[in-house]
Amino acid sequence: MGKSSKGLKRGQAGKAAKPVKEENKYSIFRMLILVLNLIVIFYSPFVRGLYFEAEQLPAEIFILASFAVFWILKYMEKGRKFISTPIEYCSLGLMLIYFISILSSASTRLAISEWLKYCMYFAVFFMITDLASTMKNKLIVLWTVITASMGLCVLGLDSAAGGKLVDWLNGIFDFLHIPVNFFGLYVDGRIHSTLQYPNALAAYLMAVFFIAVTVSIISSKVWQKLVAGVCSFIFTTTIIFTMSRGVMILIPVMLILYLVAVPKGAKLRAFLMAFFAAVSSIIPVLFSPLGGRSGSSLWLGIILGMIMSIILTVAVEYLFKLRFKIRLNLKPYFLIIPVAVALIAMLVVISIPKELELGIYNPEGGTGHSFQKSIELKPGKEYKLLFDVSYLNNNDENSLTVSVSSRDKKNIMFGGKTELATVNEKNSDTLEIPFTVPQDSSLVDIKFTNNSAKSKVSIDNAKIVDGKTGKSVKSIKLQYKFIPNSVASRFQNLIASRSFIQRQIYLNDGFRMFKDNWLLGAGGGAWSLLVFGYQSHLYWSTQSHAYFLQVAVETGILGFIILILLLLSIIVQFVTEHKNKKEEDINYRILQGTLLTSVLGMFLHSCLDFDLSLSSVFLLLWTLVALLNSGYRRNKPVVVKNNDSSGAKSDLLYRISNLKSLNINPIILAVLSSMIIIMPVLFVAASSFEGKYQNSMSEGNRDDALKYIKSAESLDTFNVDYKIKYADLILSSESITKEEFETAKKLVNEAEKAGKYNANALENAAVLYMKMSMFDKGIELIDRAIELKPFVEQSWELKLNMHYQLVRAYLNNGDPESARKYLDLALKTIDTAKTKNERNMDPFVFNTKTMEYLEKLVYIKENFDRLDLEEVEKIKFLSINEIDIDSNNIPDQWKIVQVERVEVSINEGNIQINNINDNTPGSFQTRNINFEGGKKYKIELITDNQEDGTKVLYYIPEFHKDFVQLEKTGEGKYSVNIEIPQDYKAANTYIRFRFSKDSLIKSLTVTQI
Repeated sequence: MGKSSKGLKRGQAGKAAKPVKEENKYSIFRMLILVLNLIVIFYSPFVRGLYFEAEQLPAEIFILASFAVFWILKYMEKGRKFISTPIEYCSLGLMLIYFISILSSASTRLAISEWLKYCMYFAVFFMITDLASTMKNKLIVLWTVITASMGLCVLGLDSAAGGKLVDWLNGIFDFLHIPVNFFGLYVDGRIHSTLQYPNALAAYLMAVFFIAVTVSIISSKVWQKLVAGVCSFIFTTTIIFTMSRGVMILIPVMLILYLVAVPKGAKLRAFLMAFFAAVSSIIPVLFSPLGGRSGSSLWLGIILGMIMSIILTVAVEYLFKLRFKIRLNLKPYFLIIPVAVALIAMLVVISIPKELELGIYNPEGGTGHSFQKSIELKPGKEYKLLFDVSYLNNNDENSLTVSVSSRDKKNIMFGGKTELATVNEKNSDTLEIPFTVPQDSSLVDIKFTNNSAKSKVSIDNAKIVDGKTGKSVKSIKLQYKFIPNSVASRFQNLIASRSFIQRQIYLNDGFRMFKDNWLLGAGGGAWSLLVFGYQSHLYWSTQSHAYFLQVAVETGILGFIILILLLLSIIVQFVTEHKNKKEEDINYRILQGTLLTSVLGMFLHSCLDFDLSLSSVFLLLWTLVALLNSGYRRNKPVVVKNNDSSGAKSDLLYRISNLKSLNINPIILAVLSSMIIIMPVLFVAASSFEGKYQNSMSEGNRDDALKYIKSAESLDTFNVDYKIKYADLILSSESITKEEFETAKKLVNEAEKAGKYNANALENAAVLYMKMSMFDKGIELIDRAIELKPFVEQSWELKLNMHYQLVRAYLNNGDPESARKYLDLALKTIDTAKTKNERNMDPFVFNTKTMEYLEKLVYIKENFDRLDLEEVEKIKFLSINEIDIDSNNIPDQWKIVQVERVEVSINEGNIQINNINDNTPGSFQTRNINFEGGKKYKIELITDNQEDGTKVLYYIPEFHKDFVQLEKTGEGKYSVNIEIPQDYKAANTYIRFRFSKDSLIKSLTVTQI
C-alpha cells in the first residue's frame, strides 16, 4: 500500500521547511541575482537581439558569472538539489549535446560559440526557475519582459511615425560617446525595431501579448490592470505593423490554445481582454500609412487607441464585478456571442470590395496608372476574364491595356512569365479576354494599364468564368474598401508566394544536410557553413528557418530526440499540474496556462522562421519555460500510483512526477561555471586585440599590428580569421626570415584544418599558399571552396585568376609545359561549372571579371606557339561561342535585349542570330566591357552571313547617341577603330548589335590599340 496523498504532502512539506528557511535568510542575495538576470533579459533585445557575437559574449560572461555566484549562494543555503524535473533534465541534455557535438563539428570555433549560448540559456533557465518561485517574483520577471517589449514597440512605432524619438536617443548616445546607434527600425513599411527582423519581433511580441493579457487579469491593483491592458494593445498594434503573415495566422490558433489552457473561471475574461486589445489596434491602423494617412499622424491614433483600450479594460472589470454582485452566471459558451460578432465583422470588412481606379499615365514616372492582381487558377483549362470599364472622359484618347500572364514556381522565385493574352481597348464598356492556363502554372497575373494621359479609368465586376461553359469560377476583388492593397496582397496566394516556396526549399536543403549528418551532427553553427553546399539555388540566408531541423543537423538524431522530449516535458508537466494541483490558487493556474501558450507559440513559429537564432528571443523563451517549470520544481504535484492495468497513463504521470533528483555539491557547479567563463573572456580579449590590430593597420603601424594580431590568435586559437590575418601580415613583409616563413606556413596549415568546411577561410588560405609558391596546394583549396559554395561566383573568379597568373608566370619564366598544365586545368572550369549548375534551380553565369580571365586564357590557348604576352592584356573581349554553363542555349557572353524581336543561340560552335520579324531587327549585346577614357580600341567581327547585303549596326552607351553601321572590311568581316574620350565615365558599358538579316557570328574581338 502506498502513502496517502495527504501523507505525501506532509512529508514533502517537512522536507521543504529547512530549505525555505535558508532561502528566507538569504532573500536579499536571491533578489540581487534575480535582478542580474533581469538586466540581461531587459537589455538584450535592444542590442540587435544579441544576434552577433560582439553582443553575445558580454551577456554570456555576465550570466555565467551570476550563475557561479548563484551556486555559492546555494552552498550557503545548504541546497544540493540540481536537476529534478523532466524539463530540467531535457534542458541540461540539450546543453550537453551541444558540448558533445564540438568533437565532430564542422567548425570547432562555431561549435564552442554555439555551446556557450546554450550554457547561457541553461543558466538563465535554471536561475529563474529557482529564484522566481513565488508569484511576486514571477510578476517581477513578467513586468520586466513587458517593459522591454514596450521599449521595442515604442522605438518601432516612433520610426514608423518619423523617428523623432529615435533621432533624439541617437543624439544622446553620440553626445555621451556610447557606442549605440538605432537604425533600420522601420524598413519597407514594416517595423523591425532593434531586433532588426520583423518576423522575429512579431513572434517575440506574440508571446508577450498573452503574458500582458494575463497580467491584466491576475493583477490585484487597478492601475496595473490598466497598464497591462494598454501594453497588450501596443503589442497587437506593433504586430500588425510588422506585417508578419506567420504570426498573424498563428495568433488565432494560439488564442484558442490560450482559452483551452487557462482554467474555467478565467476563459471569458481572457478572451475579452485579448479581443478588445485587437479591436483597439484598429484605431492606429486607420491613422497610419496603412489607412492612407501620413506617418506623422500615427501617434495620434496610438493615443486614441490607448484611451479606447483603457475604456474597454475598465468595462471588462466592471462587467465582472457586476457579475459577482448580481450573481450572474456567465458560462463559457457566452464566448460564442463575441466570437461570432468578431468573425462576422472581420468577414464583412474583408469582403467589401471597391472598384479599381487607375490614374492618368505620367510619362515622367509614377505607378498609379497600372495595377496587377495575382490569382490561382486550375492549370490546363480555358478561361475568360470579364470586367466592366468606365472612363472619366469619353474621347478618342482613352486607352486601356490588359495583359494576362502565367508564372510557374521557378518564375515566382526568379522572375519571368508566360504571356497568355494581351488586349488594347478604347472606350469599351465591358471586356472579355479568353486565355488558357498552362499545365505548370502556379499563379495567373492580370495587369491593367491606363495609357491615357488625360483620362482616369475605373474597373469593376471582374471575374473569371469557364471558357467552355461560361460558369463563374472566381470573383476577383481588385481592391478592398477597408484594407490597403499592401496588406491584402501579403495574405493572398500564400501557398504560391515566393516566401512559402523559399521556405520549402530551406527545408528540402536542410533535410539533405541532416541525411549526411544524422548520427552525430555537424556541430553547433554548422548550418551556416554547410548550407551553401546543399543549396538548391544561391540564397544568402545562413539561418535554417526551422529550429528543430537546425538542431537535428547540428547535434544529430540524439539532439533532435532531446529537443522533442523537452517539448513533451513542457506539455506533460503542465498536464500533470492541471490534473493534480486543482487546489492551487487560480491566478497560478491562469499564469501556467499562459506560459504554456506563449512557449508553444514561440516553438511553433520557430518551425517557420529563424527567430530563435536571435539570442534575445531565445532568452525570452527560456525565461518563460523557467517560470512554467518553477512552480512544478518547488511544489511537485502529488500523483498517486494506479495499480490497475488500465492506468498506464496515470502510471506514466506518476513516474514523471517522481523522477529521481540529481544532487551535486554547489561548489562543484560554481567551479564549473567559473571555468566555462574563461572561454568567452578569452574571445572578448582576442576581439579587443583584433580591434587594435585593425586600428594599427589603418594607421600604417605594422609592428604594433603584428603584435596585436599575434595576441588575438593566441587567445582565440580556434579562430580561423585571426590565423589568416596573422599569416598574411607576416607574408606581406618586404623581407622575412626562414623562421617567420615557417610560422606563417604553420598558421595557414592550421587555418586550413580548422576551416575545412569554411569556404571563405579556404579561399584566403589558398591565396596565402600561392604567396608561398605552394601552387598546387592553393589550387586544391580553391577547388574545395568551390565544392562548399558551388553557386557563389567569387570562388570561380578566384580560381581562374590563380590559373591565369600561374600561366603568365610560367610563360615569363620560360616553362611552357607547366604553363600548358595550368592552362588546360583552367579551361576545364567551364565544364565543371556547367556540371555544378545541373542541380541549380537558378543557374549562374560567370561575372565580367571571371569572363575576362577566361577569355585571356582562351586567347593564350589559341595563340600558344606564337604568343606575345603583352598582347594578352590588351584583350577586352573575346567571344567563346560555346560557353553556356547555365544550359539555356544562349552563349553566356551575350544578352538578348529585345526577346520579342531576336533569338540568339549556339549553333555548331557559332552564334546564331535570327530576327523574329524581318522588318524590325532586334537588339542583343555583349557582356559588360570596361572601356577606359582616353584609350583606343579595335572591334573585329567575323560572320558567316546566310544572306547577302547584311548590315551590322552597333552602339556603345555614352559614346554613341544611336546605332551606327559597322564598316565591312571583307567577306563576312567587319571592323572599326574607336577612340574613347578622356572624360568617358560610363559604368557597365557594352556593345549592342543589330543585324539586318539572320547571321552566324564566328567571332568578336575587342582589343586595345
